[in-house]
Amino acid sequence: MEHRNRINRAMATRFASSTPMPFEANYPGVSPQLMARTRQMWSARGLDLDTVWRDTIGRFRGLGTVGWPNFEENSGPVDQFFMFEQAAIWVASLNATAAIAIDMSLTRLTTPQWRALHALTFRMIEQLDAFRLLFLTELPTPSMQIARTISEDIDMALAFVSRPKLAARFIECSTIEEANEFWRRHIAGGRAFKAVSEQLYRSGLEFDQSGEYAAWRKNVKAILGTAVHTSFRSPRSADAKHPQGRLHDGCDCLYFVTLRLQEMCAYSHGLTKSFGEDLESIHQQNPSATDEGLGCLTARISEITVDQLRWTLTNSEAQSAPLSQQLH
Repeated sequence: MEHRNRINRAMATRFASSTPMPFEANYPGVSPQLMARTRQMWSARGLDLDTVWRDTIGRFRGLGTVGWPNFEENSGPVDQFFMFEQAAIWVASLNATAAIAIDMSLTRLTTPQWRALHALTFRMIEQLDAFRLLFLTELPTPSMQIARTISEDIDMALAFVSRPKLAARFIECSTIEEANEFWRRHIAGGRAFKAVSEQLYRSGLEFDQSGEYAAWRKNVKAILGTAVHTSFRSPRSADAKHPQGRLHDGCDCLYFVTLRLQEMCAYSHGLTKSFGEDLESIHQQNPSATDEGLGCLTARISEITVDQLRWTLTNSEAQSAPLSQQLH
């Protein structure tokens, strides 16, 4: 309880004030079809997108209108940014749901699982806030460093959803040494991803490990690793004379993070039906979007996020110019 209270106190102070800026004004040049489709999905579920956005993205430090170059000719970059922020909303809603679930007398996931997810999603919100700010200021290399960490945390969150004992061990770590040992034994070196992949494979949900997507994903993670460890070869984006190059590097990284967040949503539901059942139970306690707030809306926001994963895989052009081509 003391640990969760520390998180809640920090959450209240680490965001800037909400903004009255109209929702659409934050995405100049976004595809009208994408905006209309998103509005319709939220409205069909009785959700107020404007209010939820102000309570999540609207509290990020880096909030501001994006100055997209040539968005009149190509809405792709702003569309991808729009989808990233939609995925970030889901993470924020899950954090609020976990706070509710911790205090519920009976949930299908264990209390340690919800406590672990609450702590981890809080950390992810901070990372997404920083990642967003770095993207907007065209700093792709530190963006990629954070993207790598976000991807690892997503694997860890999925492991917590499917393995109650692992979540319990996580929240028992009370010192830096214990936390480092937990990471070394259970997370580092792709251990969490391997455990999750095996569980997803048994559920019939995991992608083909030998297919094109798996190869692309492996290559991207390797490139993100080079951003963490300094090498002699510098990214092309270091050249200030090529702003379009910096934008493309950032958009590729943004695509990867967006996809991973959307996968986190879809795979959380696929790993165990208990996850979705708990979200639905919390929603049924307070189904109105205008009452208790974000934590009761995750079941419906999850439906939207999974649908947006399909949109991302179908419509994104980021894979046509992979990070490896942009960095060297």
